[in-house]
Amino acid sequence: MEIYTQDDVVRRYAAHLSADPELIRRASLQESGRVVQLPPQEGVFADVLDLSTGNTTGTFKSWLACLAVSRFLRQERPLVLAQSSGNTANALAAYADHVGLRAVILHPQASRRRIVPRLAESDAVRFVEVDAPEHRIKAVLAACAETLGIPVAPSPADQDEANRLRAHFLRDAGRELGRRWDWHIQALSSGYGPLGYYAGLRELQRTQPVHVPRFLGVQQEAVTPFVRALGGQPNGTGEVPMLEPTLFRQTLTEDLVRRMRDLCAYSRGTVRALTNSRYLRWEPRAVALLREAGVTVALDPDGTPRERAGLYALVGTLDAIEQGLIRPGERALIVYTGGAAPVPAGTYRPHWHAHQDAACDVVARAVATLRP
Repeated sequence: MEIYTQDDVVRRYAAHLSADPELIRRASLQESGRVVQLPPQEGVFADVLDLSTGNTTGTFKSWLACLAVSRFLRQERPLVLAQSSGNTANALAAYADHVGLRAVILHPQASRRRIVPRLAESDAVRFVEVDAPEHRIKAVLAACAETLGIPVAPSPADQDEANRLRAHFLRDAGRELGRRWDWHIQALSSGYGPLGYYAGLRELQRTQPVHVPRFLGVQQEAVTPFVRALGGQPNGTGEVPMLEPTLFRQTLTEDLVRRMRDLCAYSRGTVRALTNSRYLRWEPRAVALLREAGVTVALDPDGTPRERAGLYALVGTLDAIEQGLIRPGERALIVYTGGAAPVPAGTYRPHWHAHQDAACDVVARAVATLRP
């Protein structure tokens, strides 16, 4: 059951961003957020922060794309490079088409099924499928940007600023609902979402009393760099399959590790690994809970969730309740990211395909088609 919603999040809090509010208004495509209440789970009150369902792009990256695109609107015929496993690609393509920003977007082959075909039809966007894992594509992107002298969007600063807005959104939601959350739970890849949110809380604390919920980060069994870096141990042993490709980041920078360690100390939080067997045990229950509450969970034709990042947050919550980490009487806020966009209609084919060793040459050719 939806209990709180905003349909103009980025515009409403634009004064807290470094971008020009007028340019934010021009870039905006309805950046929404809402809180959905679930039935209590073993005495624990559970709400969902749904960052996907209400957005025009069906992805939680809308806030980020709006901010990132707005920064280029003062330039004449701006052009950017980007890389994504799906959500950022769809969001950035939609916003680029909306404002006339030209973009070349790299993605791995595994993400082909995630790209919305109609977005590839835009004259402003070129998609390049790179035959390489995502961490290698990030390196390719950096090399192309340096060689071609083209900026990358979104920037790390964009990631940080867009996610800080969550603190303002939840402060206002909590005031209107008359409640506060004891736990803030999110699945982790790079961790930009919670890092930005808790940075936003620190900013608010400078001028007003702020309740700081404990953080629970959830990592899938196959990808546990934060768990290891923070001194924990993955529950599984040996090689296991990756259930969610978007939660892919195996190698962390020292800065990400430092910031996550500080976040956990600040919030008295923790990061845990969830074994595949425990995740799959809970997944049907999590899908049912979300759908009954009105949260969209997109399924492939075979009934498999199209994206599991948000489900990992909910399953991690249910598992933490069963194991006694989250206790009866506490209130948990589960962050639902991704998975809400419907299965794309039509057939997507990338404009370009490249092996990683030849990717920069291919990207240069794609860029040339967008230049006058």
